[in-house]
Amino acid sequence: MKKLTLTTIALSVSFAVNANELGESGFSGEVSGLIGMSSETSNFNTDTKKKTGDLNTKGESDSGLAAAPLGQIRYTFGSGNNHQVFAGTSRDDLAVGDFVLELGYKHGFGENSSIAFSYLPSMGGETWADPFITGDDREVTDFSSNAYRAKYDNILDSNFSADFAYYTIELDKENSGMFQTGSAIKPLDRDGNGLYSKVSYSHQLSSNSILEPSLLYKTFSADGDAMSNTEIGTELTYKAFYGRHAFALSGKYSSVSFDDTHVFFNKKQKDSKFGAFGAYEFDKLMGWENVSFNALAGYDVTTSNIEFYEKSELIVGVGATYKF
Repeated sequence: MKKLTLTTIALSVSFAVNANELGESGFSGEVSGLIGMSSETSNFNTDTKKKTGDLNTKGESDSGLAAAPLGQIRYTFGSGNNHQVFAGTSRDDLAVGDFVLELGYKHGFGENSSIAFSYLPSMGGETWADPFITGDDREVTDFSSNAYRAKYDNILDSNFSADFAYYTIELDKENSGMFQTGSAIKPLDRDGNGLYSKVSYSHQLSSNSILEPSLLYKTFSADGDAMSNTEIGTELTYKAFYGRHAFALSGKYSSVSFDDTHVFFNKKQKDSKFGAFGAYEFDKLMGWENVSFNALAGYDVTTSNIEFYEKSELIVGVGATYKF
């Protein structure tokens, strides 16, 4: 299950405060066309059907080109332009390398505060029905993930913000362990639900730069105890703009502890995740008022006490965005 995808290639570094006026009334938004290259090393890369050798080893590398459109459309209304409905990929999420497709409603109030409620429809993909097969082809299965999100920006007109979500993960076929035992092993069941929370503080370094530290807490309750886990992490984001140039740099670290012993590796899984993301935007490309050039680079790596679960992914890309 890839974390980074080409659809993270949009950048919009916004320094406008989320006041009760959310923008001009009517429709607004942006549309991006993007192309990039990604490289992934993982045992869950579904382009490599057969794993050879020892099970507890790193997966093979795979790379390729991809293209993707994305964007967001918003409709702002109300006597004070303090109500908004939106659909698409969040500008703030994309600026730190997170892809979130959502449908929601946002309300601005007070001097700087706003609160948003949204539904994140299926952001599924492909994975292995039974990842623990060696020397034979593995079967690909689809998975889906849905979430409900609440985001409170500038809490009580302060510099603090909070982001919460409830999410579910469901595989079409969960056959973990069936190849070795003849039936799926319950403790390895990856279906489940989880809670995500993030608290951040926005510190304005100067009139054109912001530093934003964040704390992350995430729990996942899987149907299999060996797949249930708790993740604690931190993130630091720097945003700046100079004339027509805008930058976003983000680094993050988290530690993940799993609840029960893994059947095949005889230990509880413990992971450490590191990530870095950089994005650049050049506004008014070729003199066009509403068009900008975008570029990005992102790298994620997971180390684990079980080598089978170690993975890394690199992505670079360029594109253009039209704002309306």
